[in-house]
Amino acid sequence: MRATARHNRMRTTVDAVPSNKLLQRLNGDVGEVTGEKVARLCGDHLEHAYDALRLTTSGTTCISCCYHAVLPSTVICSTSSNSINCYDTAHGSLVSQHSKGPRRCSNAFNPSLSHVAVYGDPMAPAIELQLCSCNKFAFLEGPTAEVRCCVVSDDGSIVVSGGREGQASLWHVTQPAGPASEPHVRHFSLPGHGRSSMVKACCVSADGLWAATGGNDGNILLWDLAGLRPITGSNEAASKKVAGLASRGAEAAAAAAATSSKAAADEPAVAQPVQLSALLQLPKGEQVSCLDLSHDGSCLAAGCRSGKVYLLPYGSTELQQLPARHQDGYKVRCCALSPDGSKLLSAAEDARLVLWDVGSASCVLSVHEHFKPIRGCCWSPDGRHIVTVGASGCAGAARLDVAAVTCSACRTARRAHSGACVLQSACAPVCKLSGCSMLVL
Repeated sequence: MRATARHNRMRTTVDAVPSNKLLQRLNGDVGEVTGEKVARLCGDHLEHAYDALRLTTSGTTCISCCYHAVLPSTVICSTSSNSINCYDTAHGSLVSQHSKGPRRCSNAFNPSLSHVAVYGDPMAPAIELQLCSCNKFAFLEGPTAEVRCCVVSDDGSIVVSGGREGQASLWHVTQPAGPASEPHVRHFSLPGHGRSSMVKACCVSADGLWAATGGNDGNILLWDLAGLRPITGSNEAASKKVAGLASRGAEAAAAAAATSSKAAADEPAVAQPVQLSALLQLPKGEQVSCLDLSHDGSCLAAGCRSGKVYLLPYGSTELQQLPARHQDGYKVRCCALSPDGSKLLSAAEDARLVLWDVGSASCVLSVHEHFKPIRGCCWSPDGRHIVTVGASGCAGAARLDVAAVTCSACRTARRAHSGACVLQSACAPVCKLSGCSMLVL
């Protein structure tokens, strides 16, 4: 095990020059960042209109993204060279760039950038967790094979990973009490995936009470993490909701637990902080490629290698397949549920971003702003904007203002109302967008 942390450095951009009426921020390592606004029509009959901001980066491939928890217009992107770039979408510029280790590794981070996990090193399966807020490091040991996916909870206290040989692990990290102390780490193994399978996706809900893992065996395991957090007056209501949701797929979870009963017999009969809540199985031949949980864990979305998208709505015990919108055989790279859980994003290797309405399980928008596969997508904290990143050298290539999306019939009706609110009954029924009457045009 390495005694010191991997190399960590920081760079910031300092020069900005106008070119072709576009703001270009120069970066000595990856070239210039160009921002431009575009207007598009989309939909099966080109009935929807939207505005987007395209940020094109030269020499940089972003593979994941999320909005900064503190800076409202800043998007954090992880690149293929294991660096973290922050882009200002308000001015179309690169704010900073942090290198987090060897280029052969990958990284996962929380929205506040207080915790960064460096993983994927084939020479060292352990995960290096960087606690940037207190300048501490912790090595998360447990995996014996290469880690293929990793996620950090919003508060940085939970790290979940998956890799080869069906291994999935969870760590609970406690912040150090003082400058002289070190972070306390507890490791939990997450069994249920076969040794011949590979855990390809994992996620944690924003409240830190739920986690999910999925593999190429078509199994999705939902984990209850309520035991990791003490019951207090502030989260008592959330704990009651967790107890009600824990019954989903109880029979399937019992069947999965039976496969590891021999190992469990050797352990003391005490309540486990991490418990298997449900085992969900995709149709035969399907392989999980991405997962996402809603803020409270009540809804689960899964993307597959075949291009299909599945949804587990609140109160349901079976996965629901959404209508085909991605090309068959193009892997769904990422999916993201909106902060309120009413909308779903899915992005695939066909360079298409699809916006779904969770309540009706219907497609709302189909956006083409990328020319190569989309690698990541995310929602803004207020649920008004969408950011995607792809392999075409675009960061935030589709900063889509969801609150400005509407159909042509609504725009015509609004003009007929002479500026009246679109809440009028003459406008809302003809729009395919759920809640279109509340949109800001």
